[in-house]
Amino acid sequence: MGKFILHKSLSRLLFSSITLPIFVFTSQAAIAEECRVQLHNNSSFKIREVRMSHVGKDKWGKNLVDHIEDKTVWQGQSVNLEFEDERNQCEYDMKVVDEHHQKEEYRINICDGSDFEITDN
Repeated sequence: MGKFILHKSLSRLLFSSITLPIFVFTSQAAIAEECRVQLHNNSSFKIREVRMSHVGKDKWGKNLVDHIEDKTVWQGQSVNLEFEDERNQCEYDMKVVDEHHQKEEYRINICDGSDFEITDN
């Protein structure tokens, strides 16, 4: 699969940016927020899995690609992916798995924008 580079639509995603998580509490319980990410597959490979995790945690969420027709993000395709999170935070780890089971992980900040691009470079 080679190296992926994750790009934001108009500017390069800064991996070293630090953003404090945002928490919303109501009656001692966190309210689940629906988070959205638009993923652009501008690579030469098919994406079979996209999973989100809290930063630095080893527990990955469900495969967000399972909700897409053919359960694949094809080359040149853009898709909207949705997941719920109780912590209402900005930063997440995103794991991308291609058709050859090669895995790459990225630190993303959905508060700075939700458009992300996967390329071969």
